[in-house]
Amino acid sequence: MKKANKYNLIANNKIQKNSLESEEEIEEEEEEEDCDEQSLADSSNWLSQITFYWVKIILNKTENISEQDVFNLPKDLNLKRLSKAIIKYWKKQEYLIKNHNKYFQYALIISFAQTLKKLFIVSGCFALASTVITIFVPLTLHLMIDYIKDPKANQLIQMNHWLYGFLIVLLMGIGQILQIFTTQLFFNKCNHLVIAGRGCLSSLLANKALKLNPTSLQKQSSGEIINLMSVDITKISDEALLYFHNCWGGPIEIISTCCFLFYYIGIATFASLFAILTLAFITFIITKKIKLLNEQLLTFSDQRAKKVSELFRAIRIVKFQAWEQSFRLEIDLIRQRELKLLKTIKIYSAINNVLDSANSVLITLITFSFYAFLGNELTPQIVFVSIAYINIIRNTLSIFPFSLSATVQSISSFQRIQNYLLLPEVKSINYQNQNQNQNQIAIKIANADFKWTYESDLNYQLFNQNSKPSNFTKCYSNLLNCLPFNNYLKLKENENENENENENE
Repeated sequence: MKKANKYNLIANNKIQKNSLESEEEIEEEEEEEDCDEQSLADSSNWLSQITFYWVKIILNKTENISEQDVFNLPKDLNLKRLSKAIIKYWKKQEYLIKNHNKYFQYALIISFAQTLKKLFIVSGCFALASTVITIFVPLTLHLMIDYIKDPKANQLIQMNHWLYGFLIVLLMGIGQILQIFTTQLFFNKCNHLVIAGRGCLSSLLANKALKLNPTSLQKQSSGEIINLMSVDITKISDEALLYFHNCWGGPIEIISTCCFLFYYIGIATFASLFAILTLAFITFIITKKIKLLNEQLLTFSDQRAKKVSELFRAIRIVKFQAWEQSFRLEIDLIRQRELKLLKTIKIYSAINNVLDSANSVLITLITFSFYAFLGNELTPQIVFVSIAYINIIRNTLSIFPFSLSATVQSISSFQRIQNYLLLPEVKSINYQNQNQNQNQIAIKIANADFKWTYESDLNYQLFNQNSKPSNFTKCYSNLLNCLPFNNYLKLKENENENENENENE
């Protein structure tokens, strides 16, 4: 037994090393398959990808659309390639954890980032480009206001004032077009990131669920596995991945915008920031209060639904005992509490909507009142450009707290999934002779019919099954599974007992 256990451990280590070394060959085969099944989005040029012109082919076809007309998924969303890639990277991290006995809590995050690194980089570049363009677009507004005030003055270069005005308008139009394109491409790549991330983690969890041993299944219930696949993956993909780039892009955009705003209104920038942060804090408190009230509302709703279902299940007993009035009073009491909470939630939601609608006016009023109080003169350039920058700061600050919270919560979800992936698996070892020829047939069954019982009509037929020595264990196990020896032996025992009873009689 000790020798067998040692042999199993050695074999397991060899299998893990061989699996890690053979992943490169598998990846090369996958790349060849991906080249053969290239999608229309990948084969189109960069101009078609930016304008989404390649979708026009299927949009123009409105009749007789079949499965052949549907495009293949892009390479970034190919679930077969993504699942094999994340399994490969996770096996490397798992091998390091189990052999070096060092638990690294960010191992799954590293594997996930390595799998989707291309999407992270591309979406990050679009996010940075969108941020830079958003910051510099208000500067063109400053040039336009100067030109309207005096067309022949304040020219950056010596040229005709008509041509100078045309160049300013052209620059504003190009800036707006680039901002729209980069923003749309950024959200498109973020949606790709969400779909790819959900597919990667779902395939990884499903692959693990098929390999858990009985001890691990006792520790991890089916409900917990479903929560990992639904709740935790949703937190990671639909929340964290969608707003991940705001965690680093938000501070860059806020700091840069504050610098430009300080150039225009000086110390009044701090008054603007104070007003924005105060309103954001009030909105945060109201939103948190609404969240707590919603949780209480769901609790009362569950109690009411439970009482109603209990009433309908035992409706005969309730009728016989004349308990209708007591049940009605109890359900009405729960419903009154539920309606009271719902009324409070609507009041807080109305206050939140009023603040959301009026915060831009309040921030602008506080900022320019403080600016004028310091003895400064309000000019069109300062007012319009400052309003543009204040709106940028306000929009960024409204998204940044939620993005940061979603990213932090996703780390705990990654750790929960990682603990599940590190549970023991069923050991599968293929014992084979390394010196044996791989093309040699180990088992060959041709035109064989098997009938195991005299009473049933079950016939098991195996037609021309060839098995190589490398697949000997798999073929042998499949053969044992398809032959019902236990039923056959039980029937034979029953027949022998019947014969013995007849002889005794």
